[in-house]
Amino acid sequence: MNIAILGAGALGCYYGARLAQAGHGVTFIMRSAYEPVQQNGLHINSIFGDIHLPRPRIARTPQECGPVDLVIVSWKTTCNSLLEQALPPLLHSGTRVLTFQNGMGNAEAIARIVPAERVFIGLCFVCVMMDEPGTVNHLEKGDIQFAPYVASGEGLQAANELAALFQGTPIRTSCFMHAEQILWCKLSWNIPFNGLCLAHGGISIRQLFTMPQEVERARNIMNEVCRTAELRGFPLPAEIVHNQMQSTAAMGDFIPSSAVDYNRHRPVEYEAIWGTPLRLAQAASAPVPQWEHLAADIRTRLGMTP
Repeated sequence: MNIAILGAGALGCYYGARLAQAGHGVTFIMRSAYEPVQQNGLHINSIFGDIHLPRPRIARTPQECGPVDLVIVSWKTTCNSLLEQALPPLLHSGTRVLTFQNGMGNAEAIARIVPAERVFIGLCFVCVMMDEPGTVNHLEKGDIQFAPYVASGEGLQAANELAALFQGTPIRTSCFMHAEQILWCKLSWNIPFNGLCLAHGGISIRQLFTMPQEVERARNIMNEVCRTAELRGFPLPAEIVHNQMQSTAAMGDFIPSSAVDYNRHRPVEYEAIWGTPLRLAQAASAPVPQWEHLAADIRTRLGMTP
């Protein structure tokens, strides 16, 4: 399959390299990493085995890439205003579009450009960082949950076809009928941990876990997110809070994506990760006082108006 990675940062480069490893034709659409990768190739340092693509297909623009069978959108949600210009050059009549982005609202933005039945969501549970252009460090995990934007039997079958692209790689995949269910699953981690590391000024997981009161705060916020998912009709597994607290404690020096963006003076994905989900929680009358407090702390950190 011919695949374009739109927004080839740490996440897009890692999964794109795994797809190339599986034999697919992958084009990485990059900006700052273009010249380093052109000169030195793409390096993935991974707990599952390193990958070096000496001459990957790279492009600066979607026009340079041209139409493909699958577009994986992995840029930050703060770039979604560019979708209207970026997606059309990559599309043919059957192109599917898969978002690997954080938070909510991304599939909706894509479905304004691409027929909704060809839009899919992939939730990536992974710790990856690009400390220097063209070199990705994969620290933990890597599983992907897939779901169609439009819940249907045909959509679920198509989601399974997308999951099958990763056969022959270390990536474990699973598929679900309803996109909102998997969105809450990832948000149950992203809202507390991405949020608290950001609110404390861009710290690592290791630094956060030196503050017992903040670890307990993360647990409480996670419980609030899980309660929201339940009230929305998408209950999460009973053991999710325990398992995620345990696995997070082992992440060490990993800095979540929004904290990295803050440290590098880049736009932060507030709306997708905290804003939109919080409004859904409030609309469902979910009791979320600690989540609301965290959102206020983040807005203060970012200098946003109340």
